[in-house]
Parts: sequence; structure tokens; C-alpha cells
Amino acid sequence: MDSIDRRKSVRNYKSRFLDADTISEILHILDEEQVGPSGRRMKFEFIAENLDQNTRKIVTYGFLRGRYGAIVAWVNEEKYAYIDYGYLLEKIALRLVDIGIGTCWLGGSFSKQSIIEAMEMDKSFEKTIPAILAVGYEEEGRSVRDLIISKTKRKRKDFNDFFFTGALTEIEEEFQKEILEGVRWAPSAMNRQPVRVIWDEHRVHFYLVDVSTSLRYLDMGVAMRHFEERALEHGIKGKWVVDEQATLTNWVYLYTFVVES
Repeated sequence: MDSIDRRKSVRNYKSRFLDADTISEILHILDEEQVGPSGRRMKFEFIAENLDQNTRKIVTYGFLRGRYGAIVAWVNEEKYAYIDYGYLLEKIALRLVDIGIGTCWLGGSFSKQSIIEAMEMDKSFEKTIPAILAVGYEEEGRSVRDLIISKTKRKRKDFNDFFFTGALTEIEEEFQKEILEGVRWAPSAMNRQPVRVIWDEHRVHFYLVDVSTSLRYLDMGVAMRHFEERALEHGIKGKWVVDEQATLTNWVYLYTFVVES
């Protein structure tokens, strides 16, 4: 079972905050160079929850319980920047799963003002924080609200609704199915699952069926990271490009993963 299979949205955290060793591990991960599919570099910051529970630095409107920190960065309000953000923050999230840290994406359930006030980075040239990644120790047991949310969030559409060959037929190759199954289970805002994929020989095209909100571009970045993680597990490497020859559909085309021969 890999980190994609193990990852889940943790909304109920322990009452004790992350210890110094764990924070050090998180900071070590964040110190690594973070480069998105477009070549854009991002610097993510860890915000520690205030030890005084009466004056929290991170306000999530009751969506999360317990003690947690957050990982965030500033980005330009542009679709490919949002894709980079989703791709890189999910890469970090999967790394945290590997070291036993609970995480949860929040796109609209947090106070941006509280995050802005807590951040230390120079933000003079950047414009927005599209989402945060909450991090902490998972508490055993789940609240009724969490169980209801999780039941809804864990539902997925059928595999054949997402993924197609270059001829727009069903995927039959088992290794392709195993890789794309990781994409199917990628988290998405409101569990809308907007990403569609066409695997055309050595070129894998990624599309969105819905671009009504900027959060969909985050969803795309997360799905792309899941694809690349699973592809690497199968010894498949490649690069992300914008392909002018990508298969035309009614969906919104964004990226192609070109498999190395």
C-alpha cells in the first residue's frame, strides 16, 4: 500500500501539538526545492498553531478539531500557478503521509485573514492563498460530522467515466489502470472529480470538465501529482508539456505527460 492508498483527509486531531522533532521533519521537507510542472518555483511555509487555544493563528470555522498547523504559499492568480500549487502541496502531503502525519486540504473553510497575519514571508509580489494543508497528529475515533463528510468524500465515479484511450475507448492495459486508479482517488474540492485523462500511446493528456472555479485547477495539480507518483512506482518517467496536438474534446485541455521512451 503506497502513500496514495494510505492518504485520507484528517479532520480530527489530537489535543497535543506536533513535537519539535516532527516539526523539524516538516521543515526539512519544505526546505527542498519545489518546482511545479510549469517550471515555477514555490516556497511553502509552515504555520504553527498558537499554543494558547484561545487565540488561534489558524481559523477553520470549526471544520477541524484538535491542534494542527498549516502549510501554505503565496501564488499569482493564474490557472497554471494554481495547478503548480496543487501539484506541489499534494507532493508534500504524500511525503507527510509517509512519516505518519495527518493532513487535510482546505480550500474555502479557513480564514484567509488569520493565515495572512500568521505568515512571515514577503508577500509583496504575490496575490493569493488558494488553499492550505492542515497538518497534525490524527486522533483515534471520528466525530459524527467527520463520518458523514468522509462518507461523501470517499465516493468515486466509475473508472471508465474518467479515463480513455486515444480512440476514446476504455482503458484495458493493467499497468495503465493501476496508475490511473491513483488519479481516480485524488482529492478534489467538494469531491467534484473534474479531471479526465486520455492515454494516447506515449502521451497522456489531462483535461477538466468544469472550470467554474479556480479550485478546479488545484484539483488538476493534485491529480497530476498522483499520476506521476504512480507512474514512477511502475518505472515510468516523463515530463509535463502543453501539447498543441492533444486530442480535441469538449473538455478544457491543460497538460500532457510525455512518457520517456
